[in-house]
Amino acid sequence: MTSKCDMILKKCRLVLNVFLLFIVLNTANAQIENEIILFVDSTELLVNNGRRMLLQYAQSKDYNRVAEIYSFLNLRANAKNCAAFHYNEKLYISILTNNWNDFFTKAEHFSELTRIPFCISISDQILHNTLYWEVRNEVAQHFENALNTNLTPEDEELLELYLHIIGYQQNEIYDKKLKDFKKKYPQSRYSDFVNNYLPAPLFSFGMAFSFGATQIIPTGNLSNFFVSSTAFYASMDFYFNDFLLGIQVNVGSLELKTPLLSQSTGYGHDFLKNDRLSYIDGGFLGGYTLLKNNWLQFTPFVLLGGTTLESSLYKDPNDSKLEFKIFNSFVVGAGLRTEINVLNFSMNDRFYRTSLPSRINLRFDAGYNIPVKYNYTPAKGNVIYARTALVWWFGNTF
Repeated sequence: MTSKCDMILKKCRLVLNVFLLFIVLNTANAQIENEIILFVDSTELLVNNGRRMLLQYAQSKDYNRVAEIYSFLNLRANAKNCAAFHYNEKLYISILTNNWNDFFTKAEHFSELTRIPFCISISDQILHNTLYWEVRNEVAQHFENALNTNLTPEDEELLELYLHIIGYQQNEIYDKKLKDFKKKYPQSRYSDFVNNYLPAPLFSFGMAFSFGATQIIPTGNLSNFFVSSTAFYASMDFYFNDFLLGIQVNVGSLELKTPLLSQSTGYGHDFLKNDRLSYIDGGFLGGYTLLKNNWLQFTPFVLLGGTTLESSLYKDPNDSKLEFKIFNSFVVGAGLRTEINVLNFSMNDRFYRTSLPSRINLRFDAGYNIPVKYNYTPAKGNVIYARTALVWWFGNTF
């Protein structure tokens, strides 16, 4: 009897323990569930809701309310050592609310501000894009508003750079303004912003092939023996920003205007009037573009190369040393290149979905070449030339 009671007692204890364990587990789960449900990060909630409210007021152009919400959220975020807005958004809001002190403070402390973590994970760009377009649509008005305040020349030029990027994107005007700013303010308090936030000047590169005709005009004693003549011209050129590098060649012949007899030349052949001697010049040129816009450019250049003016009696290249030479020499020269834009187009690659800007230019060159050494010194003189060519440029130079 006693043993049966013990067995029943043990079973009761086991059931009771299981029941108590069930109650404890459910109570713990319920407590965790309630804690999760009730857990709210007040800063996160404020930032999320505040950004949504600010978006609505920005869309309705109520910038006073935008300024109030922006100031409030910044105070709460700063207390948590986090940021409620992207750096770009802060600049846009400063402009829209005419808070120019805030804009220039943000520009001065660019790196410091961009290292602050965000209070929340911002996955959409709706607010950012709305603020951007609000600024872009009224760029001129915003700049005029800023000019009515007490801006320093440095502040004014920095703001002009920034608004130019927003309103007109990067172009040659922006690149020039940026270079001028850096030159004018080498120790600017905005150097970090200018060097690490604003876009750097574009690196322009272009390549060209050209073909045309060069008018060769002898000078000095050379003009006593040869008349002006036309030569075929071809070149391959490269532009790196405003620097020009190229290789070119002119091939033609010069016609004698007076005989070159053996008794005066010491050569075993008499050259008569109207006979032609082969003329070739070519070499490397380098220049710098002083003026460039959408339809016109001017580029002074120098030339280093070689030139020959000789007979063409021997067809075998091995016998070229037997030719009569006026000069076969190193040549130096200088000139001015002018190009006029005729046509712009793009070459599209559908497979790679890329586009390469191209243009057709009309080239006009004028220059002066000096052969360093003459074989026949009575005809010593230099060469003036004028050139016209058609040029096909491709790249992002223009």
